[in-house]
Amino acid sequence: MKQTVWLALVFLSVVAPGYAVQQDCTRTVLVSFYDQPTKNEIQTLKTEDFELRIDGKKLPVLSSTRDFNNRLLILLETQGAAKNDHLDEIVSEVTAQARQMGEGEPVAFGIFGEKAVFTKGFFTHTDRRTAAISGVMEEAGNLGKRVALWEALHEALKVFGPHQPGDTILVVTDPYDDKSHISAETVEKEFIASGTRLFMMRRIRQSRVDQADFAWNTHGFERMIIDRMTQETGGLWSEYVPTLIRFAWAGYMLDFKLPPGMNHPHKWKVQFQGDAAQIHRKTNYYYPAQFPACSAESASNDKQVVH
Repeated sequence: MKQTVWLALVFLSVVAPGYAVQQDCTRTVLVSFYDQPTKNEIQTLKTEDFELRIDGKKLPVLSSTRDFNNRLLILLETQGAAKNDHLDEIVSEVTAQARQMGEGEPVAFGIFGEKAVFTKGFFTHTDRRTAAISGVMEEAGNLGKRVALWEALHEALKVFGPHQPGDTILVVTDPYDDKSHISAETVEKEFIASGTRLFMMRRIRQSRVDQADFAWNTHGFERMIIDRMTQETGGLWSEYVPTLIRFAWAGYMLDFKLPPGMNHPHKWKVQFQGDAAQIHRKTNYYYPAQFPACSAESASNDKQVVH
């Protein structure tokens, strides 16, 4: 009898986990498409228009929808705004946009310089969101005189808790850091592991309040990392354009089926097929460089805490 029980335990601990890994699983990913000639979002696609491939093999696309409310965290650098009218205008405009996001859209808000301050979670009700943002902005004068971009992004990820499909951070800042104690590469890995999309808008073309700083440091490393992170996570990097903030909710939520054994992230390709491939020949595609791997727990089942 003892031998029978022992063999059963061996089966459960060795065979069963391996069997579980071989089960098919589905994943949900936010993908966006913009027409190159018009720069407009492509909004007329159907499930049958999408083709997903891994190593040349097609993945079944189960469904697609534009009816979703993904979480957005707006992270705003306020350093230098008190002495620069242009920056002050941008800070005021971004803050107003965050307050005025539509009812029902889950939005969190944060500001940073040397330190970072965030709302306590995501707000779908505009009145509560407005009050929370006002509380954060009261701390704008207490964030120090330096810039810790990587630490701010690191802390921003914590606001989300368990990942949900479409989670996005919009950071309005300059590609510059002179204070963080965490490395850019560490933050980059955190974004990829969490599946969070990075969307960045630059405050000014020259990229820094203190222009003299660029006489000896071009901050090319920061620009390289930000550019790479936006591509890796399916995001976007642009100059500050107020109307472009809608990119955070642009696109389609795709549900697709992964083959057995895909328990690690893997490079993939998203493209159009059929008539859509002929109609939209010149398209900018925005999607994560690697699809989220299968795991024991489905992120899409996590509960969202909002106010």
